Amino acid sequence: MALEMLTKDKINVREKVDSWETAIKEAAQPLLNQGYFNTAYVEAMIESVYKYGPYIVVAPNIAIAHARPNGEVHKVGISLLKLREPIDFGQESHFARLIFVLSAVDNHSHIEVLQDLAKVLSDAHAVQQLLQSQHVDEMTTIIKGVE
Repeated sequence: MALEMLTKDKINVREKVDSWETAIKEAAQPLLNQGYFNTAYVEAMIESVYKYGPYIVVAPNIAIAHARPNGEVHKVGISLLKLREPIDFGQESHFARLIFVLSAVDNHSHIEVLQDLAKVLSDAHAVQQLLQSQHVDEMTTIIKGVE
C-alpha cells in the first residue's frame, strides 16, 4: 500500500487552528521539514484555494491540499493534520478536520498514493475512526487496516 509513506512523523493532531491557510501550512510542515518540497509549494497550495475556491475539501471533514507539480517538489509524499475542531474553508459546508497534503513531482507518480487514500476515505467506518482518534499511533493503525 502506497500509504505506508504516511508514517507517524508525517501526522499531527491539533485542537484547532485559526485559519485554513494555517491548516495547510501545518499539514505541510512535516514534508517541508523532510525536504519533500520547498516553501513555494506550500504557497502554491494556498494560492490555488484563493484562485479556485475550496475545491480541496473533497468530502465533509476531508481536505486534500495539493498544487500543480513544479520544480519546488522533490519527491512524492503525503502528510496529515487532524483537527479536533473543524476549520472553515470559506464557503458554506466546506469544513474539514482531516487535512491531507499531497506532494507530486509530476502528473503520474502520485497516482498510487491518491488511489490508496481514496480507498481509505471511501470507507465511512475508517473515516469516522480517524475523526474520533486522539493519537497518531491510532491513526496509523486505522489507515493501515484499510486494504
